[in-house]
Amino acid sequence: MLTLYYVSATFVQSWRIQRACNKIAEHLAQSSSIAFYALQPGNDDGFDPTFASSELCGNRNAAKVTDILWLRGNQRGCCLRPLQALQITPWISFPPAPSLLPFAYAADTATPTTTPTERQPQPRITLSTDKTQLLHLLIESQVEPQRDSGTTDATMVRLEDYGKLIAWKIDSHLAVLIETDIEHFTKLLIMTFLQNNLCINDNLPLLRIESVQREGQPQPFELLANHLKRQSRNVAEINAESWQKHLKDLRALSVLAHQATEFEIQKNRTEGKTGLPKQELVTQRQAEPTAPAVVQVKAVAVVEPTTKTTTSPAKSTHLKQPSPVQSPLNKPSELEKIAATKASTSQQPLEVQDNSATPVMVTPVPKTSTPSKSFVAVQPTSPPSTPAPTAAPTPAPTPTPATAASDSRPRPILRRNKDSLGESKPLNVLVYSDSASARDSAIATLRQLLERDVYTIYSLTPQQAAQKFWMEQTALLVVCGSVAPTIGQILVDYFLHGGKVLSLCSDILHFILPNYRTAEVREHELVQFSYDKWQRVKMMHHIFCYQPSPVKKNFSTDSEESSVQSHSRKPALVCPRSMELKDLSGQTHKLDVKVLGTEEIWNTPSLMLANSVQSGGKAVFSQVHLETNPSEFEFDEEKFAILKQNESTRLEIFTDLLRKYMGVQVRCTESPDPTATGVVFKQAYFLGRHESKFELLEKLRPRCSGTDHVLVTPKLTMKFCGQDDKTPVANTNVLPILIHSCPDDFSTVDYYDNLKTEHIGRLVIYAPVVSSSMHVINDLELVHGLAVLPLQQTAGLGRSCNQWLSPVGCAMFSTQLHIATDTALGSRLPLIQHIVGAAIVNTLRGHPLYRTLE
Repeated sequence: MLTLYYVSATFVQSWRIQRACNKIAEHLAQSSSIAFYALQPGNDDGFDPTFASSELCGNRNAAKVTDILWLRGNQRGCCLRPLQALQITPWISFPPAPSLLPFAYAADTATPTTTPTERQPQPRITLSTDKTQLLHLLIESQVEPQRDSGTTDATMVRLEDYGKLIAWKIDSHLAVLIETDIEHFTKLLIMTFLQNNLCINDNLPLLRIESVQREGQPQPFELLANHLKRQSRNVAEINAESWQKHLKDLRALSVLAHQATEFEIQKNRTEGKTGLPKQELVTQRQAEPTAPAVVQVKAVAVVEPTTKTTTSPAKSTHLKQPSPVQSPLNKPSELEKIAATKASTSQQPLEVQDNSATPVMVTPVPKTSTPSKSFVAVQPTSPPSTPAPTAAPTPAPTPTPATAASDSRPRPILRRNKDSLGESKPLNVLVYSDSASARDSAIATLRQLLERDVYTIYSLTPQQAAQKFWMEQTALLVVCGSVAPTIGQILVDYFLHGGKVLSLCSDILHFILPNYRTAEVREHELVQFSYDKWQRVKMMHHIFCYQPSPVKKNFSTDSEESSVQSHSRKPALVCPRSMELKDLSGQTHKLDVKVLGTEEIWNTPSLMLANSVQSGGKAVFSQVHLETNPSEFEFDEEKFAILKQNESTRLEIFTDLLRKYMGVQVRCTESPDPTATGVVFKQAYFLGRHESKFELLEKLRPRCSGTDHVLVTPKLTMKFCGQDDKTPVANTNVLPILIHSCPDDFSTVDYYDNLKTEHIGRLVIYAPVVSSSMHVINDLELVHGLAVLPLQQTAGLGRSCNQWLSPVGCAMFSTQLHIATDTALGSRLPLIQHIVGAAIVNTLRGHPLYRTLE
């Protein structure tokens, strides 16, 4: 019987492994990543791709969850697209086995040889000879081992038994890269997550296993170790104090690896500029390091925002190279030795690897967990707008013709068509600016002029711009201020491939029109210019004044467009009508250039248009501050008065440029009113059984300020008004809620006659206009099933603080559910969103008009 049981168990285990192998191979064949990870207790990400993919992956912000593979407690398993890339240049290679760095791992052979007569030693692990079966795994763990956890050597998972150890790094946690095959990958998942055995070498708690695409080569351990003091760890079993000394040694190695990487990048950059007096646009390939950004994101399964701070594991030290005359001996530094040794090693014949991009520094982003709640707020059910581009830890490298294969990686399947707004989700209008004030001014002006509920407006950071995933989702790119050379190339490439660019006092003008040079500096100068029917308009000029270079040849003898458009009595500067420009792939594009408006003192071009003949891309360049509100110059009475007088003209010119040349939809008004919002806020209504309503009000009494039933939350102030109470004026921050009244535009009879639930939706707050229905239930524990039904939202929010366009006519609501966490559903809160979605689809398909809903 035991033999039969053993055979059966072996067969079942073999069948499980084979089935899992086939499933994994199926996903990996589609250029996907498979990620299994453990969340902090009480945290729930709802399979948010920003949590599903590791912070160390360079293209993490482009990740999309395509399939859910595992869900148990705080453990998740899913499939991600595209394949996540991991840059390991600042990592450290493993020393020869056996070793104690960074953790204790055994020799490569399972049967060590002691005498010449013994049989040959067997390798500890044999990977598949089929290269299509090989892959790389990113494994992350905590840095403090589990002590007194009952874990033994028999149950502890040793990574060297499942793949070849490649590289490691340490900061807030330990990250390891191994090379394995699909079979061993499957066995590793079964031995860890599927058996709830999250403990690897040295009893380190396992956090993540994710398949990645390796990029770059790690720093050699042997070269780094030679420049450190004697290692403190020399035995496998050490106490807590010795472990802290061991971590100190590991972090010192990691710091040295980062310094060596920075030194190598700086050296390559310096050598690349040697002997080159000037670099043209198409030859600037070197990516410059960008400082990590502080980014605000929003958690998925809870309503409070979570702050993420991008921090470097070690401060990158920029080393000053000694000049030849500093020392007669001219000794090379330690990092120079490392870089020279590595460079000489790299000249040896190596196995070809898929390194499709220039190595860059990857900065991890530590996560701050969000406090758990005993209730969950469900987002509105209308389709959200397209997510904003989220900040990436580092810019992606600019591809050269030799490495252009990196652009061929499969992108997320869901794409929008910017040529068909009516059949797709709203497109983005992105604002790139080096100044927060200029960015805010540009966004505020765009919100005034663009048609409502058509576009989502976001700011674009340099890190996000370098990722390039925003290009096909953008209707208009607005650029303000100075632009870094590497980012400028990307923005130019977007324009040359059909993009619309509006330059507001930005040096992107010089990137697209290289023959325009800075002629003079005009700081805070008020100029007078003319454009089309608007004559002698006074506005602030850009601090720089770009003019066509006189050394260029083959200029046109006259600028007909400029003289006609500007109606200037003086002849404008002779400007080129056409020119050629190369994109990042080396393809030449012909540009038609046209002067739209001129400044009347020096006759310099104030407004220009560049049109890509092949792709249809358009760029409008303004050398006057069309985005600047007169209120920014209140300190200067003279300028403020002039700008205030020309304010309506500024908005008219801005609107005309957007409509005529940028091809975006603007509001149908001849003179936009800066103070008009187009939305009239009204009071809301508290609907339901009177007993239930007053029970909730009594429950909320401790939260109310005074005796007037006023609830103050971070985003909204609500007042429940009785028959004799004075109703405050409704606005974006104040919502009066009438207790004893019924709305004229909402039939409570029809609503409750068709409501079949026992609790959900029985109590309703109906709001004709509200900033966001989530603001009503955020930060408040109300009652199970309470629903907020808005007719229109002015500032709807989706996941990760994405804008949620919700004009009149959308079917949307927010509801608050109270679910015990010790129940079957309470332990699987991410399923709620799928249950709600399935219920809505099922209801729609039950309607005669939507029976064929796909």
